[in-house]
Amino acid sequence: MVPAFERYRDIIPDFSAFLQAVEIRPPTHIRVNTLRVESEKFRQAMAERGYPLAPVAEIPEAFRWESAENPGSTLEYFRGWYQVQGLTSMLPALILDAQAGEYLLDLCAAPGGKATYLAQLTRNQALIVANDVSHRRIGILRSHSDRLGITSIIVTRYRGQSFPMRMPFARILLDPPCSAEGTYRVGARPPLTEDPEVSHRLQRLQQMLVTHALKLLRPGGTVVYSTCTYAPEENEAVLHPVVEEGRAELVPIAIPFPHAPGLESWKGHRFHPSLTLAARLYPHLVNSWGFFIARLRKPE
Repeated sequence: MVPAFERYRDIIPDFSAFLQAVEIRPPTHIRVNTLRVESEKFRQAMAERGYPLAPVAEIPEAFRWESAENPGSTLEYFRGWYQVQGLTSMLPALILDAQAGEYLLDLCAAPGGKATYLAQLTRNQALIVANDVSHRRIGILRSHSDRLGITSIIVTRYRGQSFPMRMPFARILLDPPCSAEGTYRVGARPPLTEDPEVSHRLQRLQQMLVTHALKLLRPGGTVVYSTCTYAPEENEAVLHPVVEEGRAELVPIAIPFPHAPGLESWKGHRFHPSLTLAARLYPHLVNSWGFFIARLRKPE
């Protein structure tokens, strides 16, 4: 058993099935880039080239990669026909529900899977500011954006908690640095929260990022907050003061996969009741990475 996960025994449904799932290598998923090629044409072309794909009914652009070949090494990948992306990682961009013509911000955007999906969903007709503090990761983001034929992304490099307040955004995607427990499965790195103090340190950064994101958001605008960790310190505990103080309200979200609601309490701490509107995704419920997703609305 992974020691870091034992502390979640009481909050993860069917905990024994969860422990079995993290010991299984996850499937690889890709997202067809419909800016380059239509989904069915893509599937047929890939099958003809010897790359079988299994469609994911819940997300039209998603396919499970079933070839033994590395999905990042094909000609079609370099032509920008698809992006390799975790299935649950596609959900935050979908939940943001961005529209053409809007000003959007991905505050911690690199390496770019979510930002490039936002560009695809808005057909290159929104203005998307993709920000990240890491010079190396920004290089990866630019590479993906160019390969996928995206023209609606502007790349910036600021600390997210001090991003310039020069314009209000209609919608903001915030996927902050986290302990990444949800990416732990066989073949992946171990979780960082063997030391729970890591989550407490990250919580302070995450709260600063949420606070600043709301300042950058226009009244009535939307923030989607997501992490790939199970730690309540980095999820519900980050959002609780925001909601409790009336700086934002949680709104319902539609998740096309089985999931659990956000927590009402953790280790004696009570959270705002609306945090049950958030979604917790676990690998034994959907065969991908673990995720936490919440959608917030700023008061008018």
